Amino acid sequence: MTQLKLPFQVPGYRILRRLGSGGMATVWLALQESLSRPVAIKVLAGERADEELVHRFENEARVIAQLVHPHIVGIFDVGRTSNGQIYYTMPYLPGGDLASRNLRDDPEGVLAIVRALAEALACAHDHGIVHRDVKPENVLFDSLDRPLLTDFGIALGGTRHPRMTREGATVGSSGYMSPEQARGQPLDGRSDLYSLGVVCYELLTGELPFTGPDALAVALAHVEKPVPRLPMTRRLWQPLIDKALAKQPDLRFQSAEELIAAIDVIERRLRAPARSSASRKWRMLLQGVLAIPRRTRALLLGAALLALLVLLLSLMPAPDRTASAPVPANAFVDAVPAPASAPPPAPAAVTADGTAPADTADPLAQARLARLQRATELIARDQLAMPAGDSAADEYLAILAIEPVQPDAVRGLEQVLGLLAQRATIAIDRNDDEAARAAVQEWHALARTAKFAPGPLSDAFVSTLRAAVEAERATHPARVRASVLAGVDATLAQLAGAHAPDPAKAARRRADPPLAAPRPEPAANGPRVVALTAADGHAFGIMVNEVTRGEWRRFAEATGRPAARCRAGNALLSFVRARKADWRDPGFEQGDAHPAVCVSWDDANAYAQWLGARTGASWRLPNADEWSAAARAAGAGTACGSANIGARSGAGCNDGYEYTAPVGLHAATLPGVHDIAGNVSEWIDVCARPGRAQPACGEHRYRGTSWRDDDGSANGSREGSAGATTGFVEVGFRLVREAPAPRS
Repeated sequence: MTQLKLPFQVPGYRILRRLGSGGMATVWLALQESLSRPVAIKVLAGERADEELVHRFENEARVIAQLVHPHIVGIFDVGRTSNGQIYYTMPYLPGGDLASRNLRDDPEGVLAIVRALAEALACAHDHGIVHRDVKPENVLFDSLDRPLLTDFGIALGGTRHPRMTREGATVGSSGYMSPEQARGQPLDGRSDLYSLGVVCYELLTGELPFTGPDALAVALAHVEKPVPRLPMTRRLWQPLIDKALAKQPDLRFQSAEELIAAIDVIERRLRAPARSSASRKWRMLLQGVLAIPRRTRALLLGAALLALLVLLLSLMPAPDRTASAPVPANAFVDAVPAPASAPPPAPAAVTADGTAPADTADPLAQARLARLQRATELIARDQLAMPAGDSAADEYLAILAIEPVQPDAVRGLEQVLGLLAQRATIAIDRNDDEAARAAVQEWHALARTAKFAPGPLSDAFVSTLRAAVEAERATHPARVRASVLAGVDATLAQLAGAHAPDPAKAARRRADPPLAAPRPEPAANGPRVVALTAADGHAFGIMVNEVTRGEWRRFAEATGRPAARCRAGNALLSFVRARKADWRDPGFEQGDAHPAVCVSWDDANAYAQWLGARTGASWRLPNADEWSAAARAAGAGTACGSANIGARSGAGCNDGYEYTAPVGLHAATLPGVHDIAGNVSEWIDVCARPGRAQPACGEHRYRGTSWRDDDGSANGSREGSAGATTGFVEVGFRLVREAPAPRS
């Protein structure tokens, strides 16, 4: 090997050839002389080494040094060349990059790569680092063909605000940018997950989901255009793509662990054995037909139909051409006996949800069905009540203008109003004044246009938003009069005309200390909560999700708390302890995004104390009224897609999980709470049976349906009890954050 003639040297390394150049540096293949191993050396371009590039290069080295993960490129050494240029060395990866690979016919390969990159991003996000440039060119393969994420040159870590970029800094590759990155808005890890969703779409189809003549057009497409549909042969991936590429970060996967859980679902379904050889052959035939180009497929189909028509005509009998005398109109009247009674009408068919199907011969029914389908698509795009003329609300209102009490349209409007309420609550929680005001005003305008009478829907909206506003006022009183909260107050006052609170309850609410709203810094204030109001009028915040296995593992490792004894609560012999089960191995597979199970009532309270010590807030189990308020406001239904339960009477409603599912897999209910019905039952702060020595409690209560229940179980009335040290494979918990003491 010969050494290249370069204007610089790197002590201890023999540079062999150039591997590539980027925006700020050149990468060289070199031999580390002390170990005789090939390495890659990244050298900052001297002629372009302004202060910002030097900072970015040094930042990349610091970032990589923090991250030790099998799917992240590591770093060996940092230094300066003989002429003063900054460099660092890293492993040489001879397998090329992901952009050069075609995986359109290899879904298993796509699964493996997307999972590896999601695990790498989970590591980066856990360290407070956002990559900001996830794309195929930044995924390299080593000699064992393992994918590794590289090029953290524009990543940003905790030197400023954890997991946040500065506003107005638009960096990255336009084809893979999230909408908020294209706008130059603050970012967190969910932006990386959007980019990974784009990579996944490209691996499956060979094309980017959004294209345009220039970078600006592509960025606008990410912001404005709907998520494209995958080919029929890849329809199994569509839910993952839809959620990963959601326009609003709150509608995406909230962590890499959630995305990995969705990958697990696809993997199980891809590897599920075919029901029969015949079905496998039909599926292969269908995939072969779908692989034919659309134009050719249409021509072949037309030719086949024409041949079939000719065949049918040739088989039809010739008409009888013999002449016959005309038959009088009443010739057969006496020959046909009259029926004794009319036959009973055929029973009307019903759909899975109990409603009559649309009559395909009825133009009105066809138009209604088309509008309902269009509304569903617009909800998926988050076009709830805006823009005017192109929103889900417009489609439902158009149906109601012709059929004033059409039940599907009424339910659809209620869903839109619920989603707007959720959007407003999240916006207030995130300190997004403009989004909060817009959501409240859209809710009010839509409720007025739809002529919704005062009732539980508006009561729930007013009380939920009022609690969120009061929480924000308690935390930042100086913001209120000059910010959106004044506008929210005014709108709520209009809504509250027919919903004035009971004076006694209002007095109790004023006497209660205000609730402190959660701030965006997770390490300082703990999990996100939803502000609700209990039956007695006091405001409280309840966790959006049940405590996950990953969160419980961090607590157990930090405190050394031993695992509780675990039982199967619904088993015939429930007093028999489950086979060596505990939270680490409850007898079925769980990921860190699944709810923690086999956790006792004492365990839940210990976790609350530990969380309080870490966040400075006061956490506890909800009491009966608070848990009921969350379940009641949510509706706590067990409809398809709304809860992880064991069995349903309807067919085709399988979420892919036999036991627990990742938290947040199902859509949030009206107040923004996930899994208040299904997944796991939840411990509450209620004594079910007194102990022998007062005031000790013998058994504590848990409530709600779980993965072991079916759709015949009522969530509000499903309950059980056990001693303080016993856990169950179907019982977990979520916490309430108490209000701080009033300021003196």
